Amino acid sequence: MHGDKDTLVPPVQTEKLHKALIERGIESTRYVIKGAGHSDEYWFQPEIIKIIIEFLDKKLKNKNF
Repeated sequence: MHGDKDTLVPPVQTEKLHKALIERGIESTRYVIKGAGHSDEYWFQPEIIKIIIEFLDKKLKNKNF
């Protein structure tokens, strides 16, 4: 997940990571958030929060730490 207006970490970095994961057979979904910078109000939209919560539930639920 990356903002297309991020000036701290270029969005191409998540594109490269996503492609590398897919090439190695690792599940990956890349989201580009239009208008979002590195850390701003765009990240607090209900749709984005829902995606994050669903990801965490899928990856962490029922795990023993």
